[in-house]
Amino acid sequence: MTQIDFHLQLNHNDNWSMSRLHFHDYCEFFLPLTSPGNIFVNDQVYPLRRGTLYLIGENTLHRTIATGFHARYVLHISRKALSALSTPQTDFSRMAQSAFLRADMTNDQMISLIERFQALERNKNDGSFGSDVHQAIALLDLLLQVAPILDAASAGDAVRSKDFLRVAPILDYIRDHLSEPLTLDLIAGQFYLSKHYLCRIFKSATGFSVMEYIIYSRVLKARQLLKEGVSVQQAGELSGFSDNSHFIRTFGHLTGTSPGRYAREHQGSDAAPILGGSLKE
Repeated sequence: MTQIDFHLQLNHNDNWSMSRLHFHDYCEFFLPLTSPGNIFVNDQVYPLRRGTLYLIGENTLHRTIATGFHARYVLHISRKALSALSTPQTDFSRMAQSAFLRADMTNDQMISLIERFQALERNKNDGSFGSDVHQAIALLDLLLQVAPILDAASAGDAVRSKDFLRVAPILDYIRDHLSEPLTLDLIAGQFYLSKHYLCRIFKSATGFSVMEYIIYSRVLKARQLLKEGVSVQQAGELSGFSDNSHFIRTFGHLTGTSPGRYAREHQGSDAAPILGGSLKE
C-alpha cells in the first residue's frame, strides 16, 4: 500500500500570529478551535473564527493573526496526495484547484469534524501491522467529511476596514507593477501620500510592511515561472529582481532552497508521493 504524505498539527498558543507572510507547495486545511482573529490571503483580509473551515491552496500568500489564546488543527497535504487518494467517482484533488475557501459550519458539523481530526491523531502509522491502513482510513474519513463542506464554499466577504479600503488600490498597483522597480518613494508618490503615512496604513491594514509584501510576492511569482521552465535569471528579472545574486539569496532565504534546485524538483514532476504521514502537537 502506497503511503500518502501529509502533516497534521494541533497547535495552541497564548498569543499567536505568523511572524511573516508565507506560502507553500501543498494545501492547508485550517480549523480554528477558538476565536477571534484575521487571516490575510491574496490581498484580502478575512475574519478568523471558530466554526469556520478554511482551505488555503498551493502557492497562496497568506498570514494569520489571532487575538489572545488560539488553538487550531492544521492539515497539510499536497495536490498529488489528494489525487492519489481520489477515484474517478470521488475526486479530492478538486479542492486543490482553489486558492482560498472558507465554510461556516453548523455546530454538529464542527463537532463531527473535530472528531475526525482526533481520529487521525490517534491512528498513527507506528510501523506495526495494520497501522498504515488505519491511518489511511482515518485520513480518507476526514477528507470525505471536508470535501462536501468546501464544495459549497467560497472565499466570502472580506473585512473592509477604513485602512484596508485605502490600501486596496496600493496592493493592486504593486501586483500590476511587480516586475518593475518599486520603492517606497515611488509608491507613496503614485498615491500622493507621505512614506510615513503609507507605511502606517499598510501595516495597520495588512499586518506587515510594504517591502515585505513586495519581496514575498516577487519570490512567489518567481517560483511559478521556474515551474513553467523559465531560466533562473529570467525568473528573477521577470519577478522584479534587478540583480541575479540578490534574487538567488532572497529566494533561498524565503524558501530554504536555491532557484535552480527548486526548478529541477518541480518542473514536470507528477509522481505520486511515497512518504508516510506525520503528526505534530
